[in-house]
Amino acid sequence: MSIDPFPERVSPRKLCNRNDSINSILPVEKLLRLSEFLHDNHGQAQVSLSFEKDDAGHCLISGNLTADVRMLCQRCLEATEVKLASDFAIKVAETDKEAQDIAQSSANNLEQLEVVRSEEGEFDLLSLVEDELIMSLPIVASHADKDCSKTLQSLQQKARQAGENLASGSIQGLEALAELKQALKEENDKK
Repeated sequence: MSIDPFPERVSPRKLCNRNDSINSILPVEKLLRLSEFLHDNHGQAQVSLSFEKDDAGHCLISGNLTADVRMLCQRCLEATEVKLASDFAIKVAETDKEAQDIAQSSANNLEQLEVVRSEEGEFDLLSLVEDELIMSLPIVASHADKDCSKTLQSLQQKARQAGENLASGSIQGLEALAELKQALKEENDKK
């Protein structure tokens, strides 16, 4: 597979008429809205798009996106590697009338595809890729339990111990909280 330069704006009708495809690598730093969700903007996205006409003559864009990015782990607040992936298919309409026709024709099908409008015959491909990657972000980014920071593991162990002491009746509820507070203070003082 050859690597193509990534065009930020395209004419979908021309690409669909030629049954064209785009296989490209896109630096994450170009995806500004996606970068807002990330720990840093290092990494790249693999973009594979195909353009064709469906049976009714409407432009269909099918795509496969993958990206390796770094997000903030919501447990230990350190960077974690996250794999993003998205497979999608959309139809492109040039007019409102065409968009309505596509929506009506697909209402009878089981396969409902999103319909997007091109502006004056051009389509913002960069925004499409960015939107699909944003929608593929995990709700909560986190390491696997064993990979979270040692500080978090230490605090979790102390919390379990305090819970066991509380359950056994060897300490009272407020004493358990005081122990956890002291353990947290000690961890913060180490930093």
